[in-house]
Amino acid sequence: MLAKIFPCQPSEPGFAQLMIRLRGEDALLSTLNFTLCNNEQNYLQPDGLWSPAPHEFTLNGGYEFNKGSGFRIGPNLLDPLLASASQVQIQAHLASGATLNTTLQLVRDDLLSSDASGKTANYGGRSVANAPTPAPEPEPVPEKEAEPVPPEPPRAPMVTRPKRNASVIPIIVAVLLFLLLTAAAAWWFLGRGHTTPPAAEKQPEAPAVAAAAKPDASECSPANLASQSELDFVQNCAQQKLDSDKLLSIIQAAKDAKKCGVAQRLYAHSAQGGDTKVALAYAAEYDPQDHKASECFKTPDPDTAAYWYDTVLQTDPENQKAKQRLEELRK
Repeated sequence: MLAKIFPCQPSEPGFAQLMIRLRGEDALLSTLNFTLCNNEQNYLQPDGLWSPAPHEFTLNGGYEFNKGSGFRIGPNLLDPLLASASQVQIQAHLASGATLNTTLQLVRDDLLSSDASGKTANYGGRSVANAPTPAPEPEPVPEKEAEPVPPEPPRAPMVTRPKRNASVIPIIVAVLLFLLLTAAAAWWFLGRGHTTPPAAEKQPEAPAVAAAAKPDASECSPANLASQSELDFVQNCAQQKLDSDKLLSIIQAAKDAKKCGVAQRLYAHSAQGGDTKVALAYAAEYDPQDHKASECFKTPDPDTAAYWYDTVLQTDPENQKAKQRLEELRK
């Protein structure tokens, strides 16, 4: 089974089309019963929240769409799916009694949540700005009559100090000069030999080891997996445009740290961007032939593997690995 959400045509905020394609079957589904479960094993509820209790949704009015069955969905499903950083598993309960599981795929770049409708301009209306209310003018305060200034008290008579005797000044100068000469002589005979030349003064020692440079908080590195949110980490990695091998090593580190949302979003972003090496690795996570059970990829999913092999062929039509596995999975 392949499950994927596409935008409406034309695009409409809050609404989209859920496509269900059954492998080896062309029958049109008129009704679809399903549950949605994220990586934390919580199920989507009617109020848009996630809870450990399973809840089954029902969609009616199926129509032919993209070689499968299409169902129109609204904000109650689309908004929480777009807001969630976790990859979501859809479990469909068919009228035949069969139960099918697969990863729900979203074309996030083309889908709009219902909040996006508030970002469009409102044409044809008028906006009236309320004029500010003028502040009340202060009431005039009656001026107080000037109080009579008290007469200035009589000043005390100035007393003339007697002039210093000018003959004392030369004596003071001579005493100071004698003291200076005595201090200079003492320094010359006593302290000159013990003076340390400036060049011999001990210089501060340079640190033996330079402080280790702190890692960049925005670097796409396994060291930042625990300190950044899933969304911030994925965005930083996308902006740095790492080569395939470096990105795959970071994805492996995310898997080891059980950061499943990071691993899956890095896989999907790079694979959809045309990196065939990453797309092949992502397909192998679901391919029954190459699947290795892990916390993030617990069970194989042939339909999801086929989807990513097909993504490889859209970029590299002659890729033999993708052509061979896609042919085998479609048998």
